[in-house]
Amino acid sequence: MRFLNKPFLSMLLTLMIGVFSSHSVLAATAVASVSQNSVTKDEVFLLRVATDEKVSSDALNLKALQKDFYVGRPNFGSSIRIVNGSRTVSSEWNITLAPLRLGQLTIPSLDIEGAKTQPIIINVSVDKAAPTQSDMAEFELNLSKDSLYPQEVAELDVKLIIKADPRRLQDPQIAPPSSTELDVDPIGESKQFQDVINGQEVTVVQQSFHISSQHAGQFKLQGPKLTGAVVYSTNNSSTTRLFQLDTPVETLNVTVKPVPKGYQGEWLPTSHFKLIQKWSDSQGNELTDSSTLGGDKHKIEMEAGDSLTRTITMTASNLAQHQLPKLNITYPSSVRVYEEKPQFGTTQSGDAVVVYKQVLIPKEAGNISLPDVSQAWFNTDSQSQQTSKAPGLELTVKASDRVAASIPPVAPPPAQQATPRVIKVDNPGVWPYLTALFAVLWVISAVMAFYFWSRRGAPTESTQPVQRPSNTEEALTAALKAHDGVMTRTLFEQWKSENPDLSDESIATIETELVKLTQNLYGEASSSTQPWNPKLAIKTVKKPKRVATKGRNSSLEAL
Repeated sequence: MRFLNKPFLSMLLTLMIGVFSSHSVLAATAVASVSQNSVTKDEVFLLRVATDEKVSSDALNLKALQKDFYVGRPNFGSSIRIVNGSRTVSSEWNITLAPLRLGQLTIPSLDIEGAKTQPIIINVSVDKAAPTQSDMAEFELNLSKDSLYPQEVAELDVKLIIKADPRRLQDPQIAPPSSTELDVDPIGESKQFQDVINGQEVTVVQQSFHISSQHAGQFKLQGPKLTGAVVYSTNNSSTTRLFQLDTPVETLNVTVKPVPKGYQGEWLPTSHFKLIQKWSDSQGNELTDSSTLGGDKHKIEMEAGDSLTRTITMTASNLAQHQLPKLNITYPSSVRVYEEKPQFGTTQSGDAVVVYKQVLIPKEAGNISLPDVSQAWFNTDSQSQQTSKAPGLELTVKASDRVAASIPPVAPPPAQQATPRVIKVDNPGVWPYLTALFAVLWVISAVMAFYFWSRRGAPTESTQPVQRPSNTEEALTAALKAHDGVMTRTLFEQWKSENPDLSDESIATIETELVKLTQNLYGEASSSTQPWNPKLAIKTVKKPKRVATKGRNSSLEAL
């Protein structure tokens, strides 16, 4: 009995050893190692993680390292080796790390599909030769004024000076200035250029911002911030270091004063406001001094239908373009007003500017008073209310001979018809019978004409009546010769309605010439502007192309 049990026990022991050995062979292992475990702050070292299984690159999660280390992009690879019939598989990650703080840091255990590595202790010491934030990059801020009124605008100039090689920057991020109470708006696009400061070549990024507030109070403006990293190495060492960029944030105090009590009119806070106007005739000749502000109105004589251009320019400091006042002028009903779209811009000194241009055309003779333009504003330097004024004009408008000659004559009313007298004839004689005979003959001839026309038919040729110049055509020609823009447009529309058979080519030609006339009369005058010639328009009016009348084809279609 004892003899029989010995083989059984030996076989059982062999099976158990085989099972445990097979488990030890199948179990995956993971190993983590570093190039060095004693480094200085910002010094770069290498972490190597390997496993003896073929896995994907996503099998290793590195989020646990981001708390204490800057983690570079992993370099992953897997391989299969067969030596003397023995097959081995491995997967490996190489990760660049740099410590973010001093002291004793721990690389935690990393899990790769169940296989875990051992933790690694990293000792981080101070590098006395390490650069500071200002050695790599710094900001320069310049706020134009820190005491404002509501809606007044201050300008903040931000200049970022990067002293490191910009090609070595890693993921740089610039946070712009901000505030929870102030409005911070960028001005245009940022500029980047190379410069030399204190003998060192640097990269400069420059951007300006508008700072304003709608309410009074004490506010704080947080300056910009640069984050990221810079790869560098010291002169006496070949060790690569990764400097963490985290520039300090400068805080600026801004005071917004309340609107002064007793202020009347539109609130317009600015340190400098300028209102300039210019009057010019239809040829672009200036009529008054463009720098005149205030004073009595000038008196000008002109004819009805002539144009007068009024140009008003407003310039203000410490204001944005959209804050400039709108122009609202009420003119007499005897003046036709054509207003162009306002032109906004910025002067070389940074002041906001807007230009308004209006073309005024008196419609009738008489004395016309064009109103003044005044604008109230608050001088933030002297802290007082002021008013800028641009005077109007006194027009003496005379009747224009051109307008009188171009008005078509009014046809006299028809004479009153006399009341017909009824004559009663007792004996009509033979006339009723002759009338009846002619009526019968006319009906017979009409029936025969219709019969032959329907049987044969003959194409009828349309004859063009002789065109004689109408009163409207003559008035339109006279207005074109006189370069009268308003009367020309009125008579042209009337002439088109009287001639419905005009071709599109003739209408387009005259429309083009009228546009040229308007530009010549009301456009900006320059030395290169040529006087408009009405020859082509007059030629088209006198001999227009008309739509041909199609002849009626009376031939029967083939069955």
